[in-house]
Amino acid sequence: MNLRTRIWLAAGLALLLATAARAQESAPASARPTLLERARLIDSLDVQGPTHLVLDGKVVAEGGRPDAAYGIGFASAAASLTFDLGADTPLAAVYVQADGRHDYSLQVSDDGVAFREVWKVPKSEAMAGRSGMHARYTPLFGAHGRYVRFGEPTGLGGTSVSEIRLFETIPAMWPPVFALVTAPEPSTTGDEPRSAFRITRGVSNEIKMMLAFAGAALLLWGRRLRQGGVPDRHRRLRDGLLLALGILGFTGYFNWGGFHFPKRVHVHEFFHYYVGAKYFPELGYTGLYEAANVAEAEQGFRRRVELRKIRNLRENERVSAAYVLEDPEHWKKGFVRPFSPARWDEFKHDIAYFRDRMDIGAWEHALQDHGYNPSPMWNVAGTLLSNLGPASNGLIDGFLAWIDPVLLLIAFGLITWAFGWRVACVAALFFGTNEPALYFWTGGGFLRQDWFLFAMAGICLLRRGMPAWAGASLAVSTLLRVFPAGFFAAIGLRMIWVLLRERRLDRTGARIVLGAAAAVAILIPASSMVAGGFQAWPEFVKNTRKHADTPLTNNMGLHTIVAFRWETRQKFSYDPTQEDPFHKFREARKQAFRGPIALPLFIALVLGYVALLFVIARREMDWWVLAAFGFGVIPVFLEMTCYYFSFLTAAALLGPKRASIPIGLLILAGVTQFIEFQTYYYDMRYTLESVAVIAFVGWATWTYARRTVDADGADADRPPAVAATA
Repeated sequence: MNLRTRIWLAAGLALLLATAARAQESAPASARPTLLERARLIDSLDVQGPTHLVLDGKVVAEGGRPDAAYGIGFASAAASLTFDLGADTPLAAVYVQADGRHDYSLQVSDDGVAFREVWKVPKSEAMAGRSGMHARYTPLFGAHGRYVRFGEPTGLGGTSVSEIRLFETIPAMWPPVFALVTAPEPSTTGDEPRSAFRITRGVSNEIKMMLAFAGAALLLWGRRLRQGGVPDRHRRLRDGLLLALGILGFTGYFNWGGFHFPKRVHVHEFFHYYVGAKYFPELGYTGLYEAANVAEAEQGFRRRVELRKIRNLRENERVSAAYVLEDPEHWKKGFVRPFSPARWDEFKHDIAYFRDRMDIGAWEHALQDHGYNPSPMWNVAGTLLSNLGPASNGLIDGFLAWIDPVLLLIAFGLITWAFGWRVACVAALFFGTNEPALYFWTGGGFLRQDWFLFAMAGICLLRRGMPAWAGASLAVSTLLRVFPAGFFAAIGLRMIWVLLRERRLDRTGARIVLGAAAAVAILIPASSMVAGGFQAWPEFVKNTRKHADTPLTNNMGLHTIVAFRWETRQKFSYDPTQEDPFHKFREARKQAFRGPIALPLFIALVLGYVALLFVIARREMDWWVLAAFGFGVIPVFLEMTCYYFSFLTAAALLGPKRASIPIGLLILAGVTQFIEFQTYYYDMRYTLESVAVIAFVGWATWTYARRTVDADGADADRPPAVAATA
């Protein structure tokens, strides 16, 4: 081969190599392996979805909706992916497409232990806080390391990441180009098997609304027949319909087997009540969240604790949790006694059980709730039951979670015993169809219906002529939850009236008081012993005052109505950029109630209701009626979370005296469901429901206070001993 031929061959080969190099440089970035593709994923903390999706070279249109079909989710502030590059490697550039509402952190490490941040992936200014995917990319000047960690988001709402690329050299095409994909569309071929009907919360509430209104119509029909002098017409039909509605209503509380769609056990509730009761001597009312975070850090999740938010239960404010790691031993010293090594090990086991049973998002939320708050009286049974063994599915699902359904069955059994099955059906229908006290809140929890049982039992025992036992039962309910003290209010007014007018102490009233006093005298010392000392009661009072001074979006009552202001409602005062997003809301509510209009108005309305109730107390001779009027006293005097409003069930027991009151009660249940459909923000929903409740309370009390003739033609103040409500 001559020299000229060799020169032409060499030139051709050089041209070919140059062309190939240029083609490789201009190829899409997704076509060339990058550092993370060659690396080994060694840790995936709080990540949802297949991790390979962030390395598949596929992105979505800018501003596209986050979707698990083409990326992963980060479920906590500590969520991250950690890669091992195999050796110390220079890092030239990085590309990320992720939800634009969040910051992210890119960190490197030489040893896999100590990480340093090389890029704070910023939020997207273009997204202006809206959810949507957004690409961010930058050169990395002088960065290097063997281990790479990406994640630890800060921002609003859920997070989604579709692509992460790390380059050893900056590609010629910058920013890099990736394949564009869209989320898969639902199939419209009709070839999929049809799924069976599945009840949802929305469907369940629609059914409940219809059942409540149907029950009211049925009772109204019966009342019209009695007014027409034909009370027995269609009796069998009406009784059959009432029985069916009662059963449907009661089972409706459990969403007809839907429970929490589909979970039966409320793990969030169980965490607070089981752990709070079991370790009350060590944790008291304020140490639950700090101790739980110390335990979690010791179990290898320190980074979660460093980055998460928890609620400081002494101030009821949401704060960064990192402070608990400054002196971890401090949180083991205890409220009454310190944790022993064995108790601490069991506590860590129980924390791990509940943490692992929830998804990480639910666990993070649980640590921002309002802690363990029951009285030392509740703590007696709670402590004994929770100490039966370590937290386990067998103990919780197999035993403890069945206690509340049994208590409810006993409560409605007592109503049947004292008032008859018709009244019990009306009571069950309201209980299961009202919106404030949905299964959603405390259903499937740990001993959350004990107060309801003792409150209903007290009224039933009065109806059956056992005033001392009734007083004791109402006292137990009060010691369990405080607000059932409202069931004593009209009884007290009656006793004062008799004392002032006749200069004597009513014997029945005195027996009620003596029964209540005996229960208090026995149970307060007993509960103090279980709680570790009498100081548990002053601490309970302090804790209760703290909560009473902390407005919540799901509070209800007259107080809620007069403190509501349109311009400071949740939609406007909730500020997710703050450490505690609800701080402005709570402060605005407190200031509004203490203003020159709200507080005097509240006092005037309370006094007006007391005057109306006093009219009833002067004339009414049946003590069970006076006790039942606690259904009106409680929402007028007190502000409480919505799930306790099942106490309104007591109004159903007045059916034998006023047939119209159960009708109004069932209409109220339907109206609360209607309000739920029309509202989104909790504060609007439960303020409107409070208006409905207070309107019903005012109407029912006024109706009873008037001297009228009831539907059967008998003197409404002296009805027969037993009367039907349908």
